[in-house]
Amino acid sequence: MDRIGLLRLVSLYLLTSVLMAGLVLVFSLETARATKVLTLNGAIRTALTTSPRIKENQALLRGAVSGRKAVRAGLFPQVNGYARYDRLSDPVSVVPIQGLYLPPPLFSRDQYQAGLSLRVPLYEGGRLRSVIRAAIKDEGVARAGLAYARETLIAAVTDTFNSLLYLKALRRAREKTLAAIEETRKETALRLRLGRIAPLDLMEIDTQAASERLDLVRTRETGRRAGQQLCRLMGWSPATVIETRGSLEKNNRAAAKLAASLTGPEGSGRVKAYIGKRPDIIQAGKMVEKADESLAAARGLRLPNVELVGDYGRHAGSGFDGGEGRWSAGIRLSLNIFNGGLISAKEARARAKRDAAAEALKRLTLKAESQVYAALSLLREAGARIALAGKARITAAEAYKIETLRYRNGTGTVTDLLKTQAAWWQAKAQYIRALFDRQQAVTALRLAVGVIRPAEAGGGPLKLSGH
Repeated sequence: MDRIGLLRLVSLYLLTSVLMAGLVLVFSLETARATKVLTLNGAIRTALTTSPRIKENQALLRGAVSGRKAVRAGLFPQVNGYARYDRLSDPVSVVPIQGLYLPPPLFSRDQYQAGLSLRVPLYEGGRLRSVIRAAIKDEGVARAGLAYARETLIAAVTDTFNSLLYLKALRRAREKTLAAIEETRKETALRLRLGRIAPLDLMEIDTQAASERLDLVRTRETGRRAGQQLCRLMGWSPATVIETRGSLEKNNRAAAKLAASLTGPEGSGRVKAYIGKRPDIIQAGKMVEKADESLAAARGLRLPNVELVGDYGRHAGSGFDGGEGRWSAGIRLSLNIFNGGLISAKEARARAKRDAAAEALKRLTLKAESQVYAALSLLREAGARIALAGKARITAAEAYKIETLRYRNGTGTVTDLLKTQAAWWQAKAQYIRALFDRQQAVTALRLAVGVIRPAEAGGGPLKLSGH
């Protein structure tokens, strides 16, 4: 190859290397830009801002506010414009006689009318007021629903975020365990080459390592699915790559203080007081009040309607001849005499809905109370498991260390080594799981008593409007 060809080949190689390096750099920057680092408070605040569930409840609240305004407008006078044309079989007067010495009225088969009509409700048996109060209760239902949606969303985001922390800790523990097994395998392979152990020992270690690799893959994929679920809760695309920052070993003094206040002689009263302030309980109570107003409106159908009516317009005959202004004013009273049982059926339906709403409130109150006591039980259980698993983890680590030394010295067997290694891993997994379960119990307790807030230190309180 001549010198020029060699230079061309080197130039092409350098150019290709620069292009490849640029592509790798761009891909790395794009990956880094797509990865979002989240804290618990950041995830909660993002979810409260962008979650479709929150926006759905906000839209329902806006609709309830507009509905209340629409019903309240019925208290004010109603003015409508009209225009009308009639073709009659016989001529009639366009306007009535207005005096003895005026020309006689014009008769015509064509009748043109245009004007304004007025209606002012004076009395409707209390139905309109009941409907307005029902609309106000409906607005309260929507506000409580929005507050409850926010609280349940905070709980869901907190649990999902903590599950990501749990899976991350579990993955790291598995990676350390796998690294320890692989280190043991290297030593075992060396001893096998020296003829100091049987091939079966190496096969047992390989089997254990393969099992750990499978569990590690399962843990990683479970973490990816949890991340996708968190993205869905925050209103992000599931393709978004996120990284969580936090720890399961958080300071839970506030939760412990809350749990202590709910036990003891005065605990039952405090539980009922907390439950009464829960948004879902408030929402159910508003539903009962709305049903009461609907029942009152149904009963008001038996009472008369009294309204002030008026009309002003111009009437004309054929060819718009004889046009003249006309007005009228008066009071109209109407009372239903017979309706085939329609009003009784509407009243019975409203009463049944009221009874159903009252029973739903009772059922929800009992459910909320059971949720509080269940969360307290889970919190006590998780605390006991953390204490026991923490001790077991230390003991298992020491046992594994001793058995590793015995195996290296030739006084221990690979079976004993793998057993202690499995016990060590099991103790670590139980401890991490207990930490996660405690955080879940704390979230469940805060949700059950309606005081759930972002729990990360330094995040500051989060105010929930409409509570």
